[in-house]
This record gives sequence, structure tokens and C-alpha cells, in this order.
Amino acid sequence: MKLFGTTTSPYVRRVRVVAAELGEPIDWVNTATEAGQAALREVSPIRKVPVAIVDGRTLFDSRVIIDWLTTTRGHGELAPPRDRFRELNQVNAVDEALLSVLQLFALRRDGVAIDGNPFAQRQLDRADAIFQWLGKELSPRELGLPQLSVICALDWMDFRSTYPTERAEGLAAVRAAWRDRPSIASTLPHT
Repeated sequence: MKLFGTTTSPYVRRVRVVAAELGEPIDWVNTATEAGQAALREVSPIRKVPVAIVDGRTLFDSRVIIDWLTTTRGHGELAPPRDRFRELNQVNAVDEALLSVLQLFALRRDGVAIDGNPFAQRQLDRADAIFQWLGKELSPRELGLPQLSVICALDWMDFRSTYPTERAEGLAAVRAAWRDRPSIASTLPHT
């Protein structure tokens, strides 16, 4: 699989973890470089990572890529969904919390003063509510897409110092249970 992305993206990391779990080799295209950005623009009108070329298909979005991999390769040691729609809701919740925090990160990175701003507070409150709900939903006893998604999101938030992850205390057991798993430990975000 040819994978376009960065080592910092929580969405790319999600794909990298699943690929590692399934033994799927990755031909890496680093989109943090000008050449990588040019290559990304050639294959994707969306211009967002991750993008994968696998089995002759160009796939956009981590969920689409993961769905293709697990449909065509199985789940390996990852827990397959028991209630697909419940787990899709859980992953969607993770993505929405991540989107809220990513928006704040992008605004700060671009020099927009947002501290104390009502928009910023709503985004943080939203992330808090989602993580509180997920803390009651996710079991640390299995590693499925919802668990690895929340791990990738919270690890990115720690890496970028974008959200105080100690506020997601209900998810501490999930993070601790899988922290040392090779697919998780080897894909921690880095520059």
C-alpha cells in the first residue's frame, strides 16, 4: 500500500496502526515535504491526508482506507465490530472531538487569538462531552477501531499540546492498556 501522509497526523496514524496489525507493508510518501505535497495533489482533489493507493484503488480518508483493509485482509488481532453502527458512532464521536480541537490548533497556528473566545470554549466543551461519553462506551479489554482512534486522537493532542487530555480521565485505562503494543508505540506522533 502506498500511503500519503505525515508522522504527526492522527488520521494517518490510525491507518498505520491498522496496517501494522494486519502486516500490510507501507510505501510511505511524506506529505510534509514540497515533493510530497505535489504528489498528494496529483492523486487527490481533497488534498488531505491520509490517501492510500491499494489494490489499484485510490482511497481518501482514514475510515475508507481502514474499511478497505479490513474488508479485504480481515481484522488480524484487532477486535472486529460486534455492533457496527454503535462502533461507527463511537469513531464519529472521536472524529468530531478531534475536529473541534484541530480547528483550535489551526487557528492558533495561523496567529488567530482565540483564548477566551466563545467559539473556542464551545469546541473545548464539545470535546469534553464527547470524551466523557466515550469513557463510558469504550472498554480497555479490546483494541478495535474506536479504541485505536481515541488513542491516536489523545496522543496527538498531547503531542501538539492542544487539549488537556487529563480531562479525558475516563479513557486513561484504554490508553494505558494499549500503550506498549508495538503498532501503537511505534507510530507515536513525531516531527
